[in-house]
Amino acid sequence: MHTRLTTRSLSGPARGLSPAPLLAVGTLAMLGPLSTDIFLPALPTIAEEFGTAADRTQFSLSAVTIGMAAGQLLSGPVSDAVGRRRPLLAGSAAMALFALACALSPGVWVLILACFLMGCGAATGATVGRAVISDLAAGRELTRGFTLLGTLMAVGPIAAPVAGVLLMLAWGWRGIFVGVAVAAALTFVGLLAAVPESLPVERRVRGGLRAVPGSIATAARSRTFWCGATTVWAAFAASFAYIAASSHVLQTGLGFTPGAYAITFAVNGMGLLLSGLLTARLSGHWSGHRILGVGLAVLTVGTVLVAAAALGRSRSVWLILLGFFCLATACGPYIGPALAVAVQQLRAVAGTALALVGAVRFVVAGIVAPLAVLGGGRSLAPLATVVVAGTAVAWGGWIVFRPTTSASTNSAPPTSASTTSIESPGS
Repeated sequence: MHTRLTTRSLSGPARGLSPAPLLAVGTLAMLGPLSTDIFLPALPTIAEEFGTAADRTQFSLSAVTIGMAAGQLLSGPVSDAVGRRRPLLAGSAAMALFALACALSPGVWVLILACFLMGCGAATGATVGRAVISDLAAGRELTRGFTLLGTLMAVGPIAAPVAGVLLMLAWGWRGIFVGVAVAAALTFVGLLAAVPESLPVERRVRGGLRAVPGSIATAARSRTFWCGATTVWAAFAASFAYIAASSHVLQTGLGFTPGAYAITFAVNGMGLLLSGLLTARLSGHWSGHRILGVGLAVLTVGTVLVAAAALGRSRSVWLILLGFFCLATACGPYIGPALAVAVQQLRAVAGTALALVGAVRFVVAGIVAPLAVLGGGRSLAPLATVVVAGTAVAWGGWIVFRPTTSASTNSAPPTSASTTSIESPGS
């Protein structure tokens, strides 16, 4: 038996982006990378306090990313059915609550569980925030909106290590998570005041979560979805391997102090911020596919530098630092355009499509985080292996699934109302 589920006016006209909602959802989206990066300088301290190995505390980072994957799988489809505003508010509230639980953790396993639940709350910014943009923008403005959101998210990596070190020096590593809880609570207030509902009732997917299989099937039939999705999954694996391993490589392997590490990480974050702003500007003139190719080229430069450092007889600090800078900076021109490519033909089920892309991306990140630090950062070989593999697969996805037709991210969706039918299995 099949239940016929209908969505109406899902290809309605884009209404345009305004600064206030973009800033509010961007702030929540920023808390996702901030919640992972902010306690990176504290990982060695956490391991010492709990009397456990570095790879075990690394699972707290993996827990945040896997939690973000799970949260996106839930919040994306739910937002297609009930609207965007309620999931955004619920996610920011959950993040505040479980960040506080992280601060009160009595042991490493409680910390890992609390990090997972904190990640679930943070996920709504990445998925539902982008779905808000897809409700309001189309064509090149969609690419620009996604890129600007990514640029706001880049503030997290810039501020997080410095903020983490300052909070840790003042109140210990637990103070870091209290800071995250306060930021999430303030974001809840901002969302409540600045973000109205962007998905009208008549454009919502009917049938609730029963429509999810049909929405996923719709995405799976789109070549542009696979082009953007596979590229961002693999490329992000390479970039996140750098994020996960950087504290161990620079502090444990090269002897950087926490302060020096924070400065290095902030410089790389500034590179990401500037590349995002440049990408937003280029999106008015270049296609998403062209910008995406530039992002992969920058990622490749970083990969070559890290691999060269790993193969050298002695570690070259400058090769490592320049490689890390390129791996971070590449995120600006590949993440936003890749996501715009993935959803350009799927505005009817944008929440579900973005959830699927984001969930797999963070599952991949959760897997590569411990792999990249095998050996505790004393060897670059595990990191280099992950980075090379991720970059190669990203190029493969972009080449294999790149549309050969005239479809592009610059084409706007139809402006007339339409009706879309989705069938999902029923009992």
